[in-house]
Amino acid sequence: MDPEATCTGNGTEPGADIDAYLTRHGARVSVDLLASAGKSAATVLAQHAIDTSAEMIVMGAYGSRRLRERLFGGVTRWIVRKPPLPLFLAR
Repeated sequence: MDPEATCTGNGTEPGADIDAYLTRHGARVSVDLLASAGKSAATVLAQHAIDTSAEMIVMGAYGSRRLRERLFGGVTRWIVRKPPLPLFLAR
């Protein structure tokens, strides 16, 4: 489902809000939309960071329900356990 424009957002472009916020604070930001090709989000994120020679990964850190997290894992848990480069996590 495509994101919907809201009165508080920067349009329908995924990542536009965080891009604008980080850019205002002096960060060089690149928002890329990637196809998963059947891979986990964590794997795609880590590989893209490496492929683009990123200096760090900036991401929100939150957990899912405990049972779901135990059964399927999560992007945050995977990235924290196997960081391909420095992380900046926010909750």
